[in-house]
Amino acid sequence: MPSPNRTNKSLGFVTFALPALLAAVAVGCGGDSTPPPAKPEVTAAPPTPPPAATSAAPEEPKPEATASASAAPPPPPPTSSVERPPVLLSDEEELRAPVTSSPGAKFEIGDDSGRAVFRIRENALNSPYIFTFKIDKKAKTTGIPVGKTYRMIVQVENSQDLPKVETADKPFEFSFPTAGKKDVNLAIGEEILDAKGIAKITWTIVAPEKIDESMGIAHFKLPAAGNYHLHMTLKAPTAPPAPK
Repeated sequence: MPSPNRTNKSLGFVTFALPALLAAVAVGCGGDSTPPPAKPEVTAAPPTPPPAATSAAPEEPKPEATASASAAPPPPPPTSSVERPPVLLSDEEELRAPVTSSPGAKFEIGDDSGRAVFRIRENALNSPYIFTFKIDKKAKTTGIPVGKTYRMIVQVENSQDLPKVETADKPFEFSFPTAGKKDVNLAIGEEILDAKGIAKITWTIVAPEKIDESMGIAHFKLPAAGNYHLHMTLKAPTAPPAPK
């Protein structure tokens, strides 16, 4: 059995050596007795789902605009339906004037009791002519006339010829007072001189294009103008109105 002194010496040695042993262990571990901080727990984000497939194809990039593509197209040329205002001529009994292709002309003869109108549309003539439009009490008639009698003469300058002029575009237009009558038509007596200078008249009765009963005016369209005797009549038409 060991003695008490030997036992106390052993305990003293152990007590003395324990701090040194702990210090050596601490030096071996890096000299820091504080434990490392715990790493934060990282939570992974859920994966992003792929975009839903669509049936539409991806839009192609638009081509860049060029100067030629962005420039506005030139305006269209004016059409023949656009006319300049006609030259207006007015007198109570007689008018005589030269008319060319452009502008047109509008002859008005008469007074407040009634006016007759002869209109030449723009581009209706291929060359200039001299037109006479007048009230003529001595004009020839076919049967009993309705209202006044009129005379038209077409001439070529510096010529004795009295030609019949066909329209090159829209028909010639005439308007005559109806004298309060209904179902009136236009009597056209075309005068032609034979070789001996004797006048021969051929009559044509033309139906009106329309009648304005409120104004007491009958409107006509003719494909030609010439050496004519004109008056309103109640005779039945022998020719339809001219096409528009």
